[in-house]
Amino acid sequence: MSAGRIAEVIKRVESELAEFWSAPDESRAEPAPKTRASTMNFVAVGSRTEVERLREQAEELAETHAGRTLLITLDDRLDPSSVQADWSATCRRAGEVPICYDRVELTFGVAAAERVASVVSALTISDVAVIVELAPGAPNVIGDALAPICDRLVFDSAETCIERIAQVARGTRAPLADRAFVRTFSFRELVARFFDDMPEACRAIRRVEIARSGGQKPDPAALFLGWMGSRLGWTFESQGPAQGGGVVGRARGADGAPIEIALVDGPPAEELSWRRIDGVRIATSLRGEPLSLACVRLDKAPATVRWTMEGARSAEHLHPLGYRDETWVLTKTIDSLEGDRLLRDAVLAAADWSAL
Repeated sequence: MSAGRIAEVIKRVESELAEFWSAPDESRAEPAPKTRASTMNFVAVGSRTEVERLREQAEELAETHAGRTLLITLDDRLDPSSVQADWSATCRRAGEVPICYDRVELTFGVAAAERVASVVSALTISDVAVIVELAPGAPNVIGDALAPICDRLVFDSAETCIERIAQVARGTRAPLADRAFVRTFSFRELVARFFDDMPEACRAIRRVEIARSGGQKPDPAALFLGWMGSRLGWTFESQGPAQGGGVVGRARGADGAPIEIALVDGPPAEELSWRRIDGVRIATSLRGEPLSLACVRLDKAPATVRWTMEGARSAEHLHPLGYRDETWVLTKTIDSLEGDRLLRDAVLAAADWSAL
């Protein structure tokens, strides 16, 4: 571990890592150069209390996406202009070939944090993507500095308020990736499926009701509404508390017609640390006839939804939503480096709704 002036600490980190990579692999019968895994630079930013979880995440991620990991945080107990660094390198065998990767942990003083972008640029491996994940406790000064220089920005709207995410998104052209958006893909796909062969019913929506679990974490309904509204050209106009709990609001469709919005409170999802979407009900019409659509979790089997159409059309199906662990979710946010305009539009629309 090293601490002190930024230039001195970074020089030492670079020197010792360079020495490790240039030294031959002594674990083999005949010493040979190390095989370096350079799939990406993964920069995880969080609070001091999140560092241990970020370390564990980095170890799990290295099983499939080995490269250079930087763990970054801020500590107001340090000398304001100093940085503290710790680094390590690991080799594991993939058959006969040892695959090596490294990790650098950086803790910035308050004033030193202003130079985080140049420090990260100096320490990342060239010619591979720089993926930045902002954990819920990521200091704003660091997130704002790194967003413009990354190749992909990862966050979790189930843990971070949508207004903060939109603020950071406006400061970067990098593609966005949201863990919560990955988790809710199946739910969105099932709702979109209602309109596969009747797109005219999208333009006739007059009411949307979203049930979500209770709790103190960010409301998942905001991003869901942002997704629907940005796809269908809605303008959000108002929102406020409903009698008996929940939220009521109003939007205008692309044709100017009013759309009623209702957010319904439910019990907390005890098996989750975040809030989830429990059901979506849509009132629309098809060729002048009323049509009610619903995609709702089963009470006794919440990993399955009942998908129903009533009125102008009738249908009912049960659909499992599936399960993916958090390592898979993070990997999914990383693997697609192309721009995701859909998510960006949804985030900005969700922030508009939340600001009302």
